[in-house]
Amino acid sequence: MTNHTKPTLLISNVLPARPGDEAYNNICMRLWDRLLQAALPTWNVIREYAQEDGAEGAALRAQAADAIIIMGGEDVHPLNYGGSQGYKREGRHWYRADQGQLALVDYAARTGTPLLGICRGMQIINTAFGGTLEQHIDGADGTHTNPTILSDHRFIRHSVRVETDSHLERALTPVLTGSELVISSAHHQRVARLAEGLQVSAYAPDGTIEAIESIDAPIIGVQWHPEDPAADISQLHALLGHLDARRAPRLERASTTLVA
Repeated sequence: MTNHTKPTLLISNVLPARPGDEAYNNICMRLWDRLLQAALPTWNVIREYAQEDGAEGAALRAQAADAIIIMGGEDVHPLNYGGSQGYKREGRHWYRADQGQLALVDYAARTGTPLLGICRGMQIINTAFGGTLEQHIDGADGTHTNPTILSDHRFIRHSVRVETDSHLERALTPVLTGSELVISSAHHQRVARLAEGLQVSAYAPDGTIEAIESIDAPIIGVQWHPEDPAADISQLHALLGHLDARRAPRLERASTTLVA
């Protein structure tokens, strides 16, 4: 039975499991378990599978949520941002999942529902607002991703600089050292052209955009993995607390949805 004294958090994943890919499924489950560990004491959780739901189904599920998280996963299909296939390290794409998660960003922007995008989730945010992605970072191995992460589950650890007066800075104030934060990284793509309506809220030492946020809506994306089991869970608690602080009363959001 749903506990109505808690806010409801919709967590979007690409799929329940990748067929025939046990290693990928194992690391996804570790990240999911860590996120649940942080969320369940204060949130009711709805799990959403974007490849199964598509755009319409994902948006319908979002209507029951007070906040949304889009987790990591495979590369966004290049068709969504005007790119071409055949790039280095290209893996399998889940186009229907892309459409579902793009719809979640659209829903969040229209209704003022707080949304956090993690890794792929941040790239979905930039794509939804009309931005583009750099399809492969030269020298990503050892700087932004560990090529053996599926077997050893070790993320690359590096610092980021969080921008002053950003929503991200306000969210992470309890865990920042000055403006710096040590994060867990696992990505071979990054933001190329930042979409209109977004601003950068964190950079890596090499200039990689590590976090973005909407200027007008309660939407934040981080390129890293705060749900890494080896990371300090207080960072994840801070981000979840920020989602809670920015959520609007359900009736107010429902009225916005009807008007839209």
